[in-house]
Amino acid sequence: MSNSAHPAKGAPVDIDGAIAERPREIRQYPLLDAVYARHDQLIGEWARGRTLEIAHGQYAHPTADVAVDIFAENAHAAQCSAAVSDARQLPFTTDSFETIIGRRFLHHVPAEDRLQLIEECKRVLKPGGRLIILEGTPGLYRRAVKGIGFALGILGEDSDDYGHCSAAEIRTLVDEANLLTDVNRALGSPLMPLAIGTHDSLAHLGELVSQTQLVRWWTLHVARVDREG
Repeated sequence: MSNSAHPAKGAPVDIDGAIAERPREIRQYPLLDAVYARHDQLIGEWARGRTLEIAHGQYAHPTADVAVDIFAENAHAAQCSAAVSDARQLPFTTDSFETIIGRRFLHHVPAEDRLQLIEECKRVLKPGGRLIILEGTPGLYRRAVKGIGFALGILGEDSDDYGHCSAAEIRTLVDEANLLTDVNRALGSPLMPLAIGTHDSLAHLGELVSQTQLVRWWTLHVARVDREG
């Protein structure tokens, strides 16, 4: 593989106020791909039963039985049963799933709609069901690294205009939806700036990244529906 300046995001599209991204190929960035695979392993440790993934992108989570995405091309490429749908209005009956997964998407949802989305997830979860959120929640290190990258032009036309959620904001949303938090875990390594590279050898750093989870680049949040409603 040739070296590239940065893993360009899919072209952003405004869909009813949500800033969605068209499909992009993460797998050409070996270290980032390895990190995402590790995230999927962590998510899989908490997933159980009939599982829905919302905003699944090009690759649905391996445990997903059903997936929804706003882009038809993503739904058509999913490795499980999939539908084109806005996650704010899920096309499922109440108490349909034991697990819902949402990976790196919540920041695209308008802030005023995020609680509605969490409550919609709660609606289709069975009592005791789990909501698993993996979200970019930049701490000081990530903000500093990306700030330098933008200033130097390393990140090209990438931007954070759509914003990010903080770990505290996710916890507040979950609390306001009356879900019970089981996990709120920081994920991130000081080595993450290397993820912009495309050389195959970078994939070998995946294990080292897993062993150096010292900064907050993402947050894994696991919440569940109270069995008594």
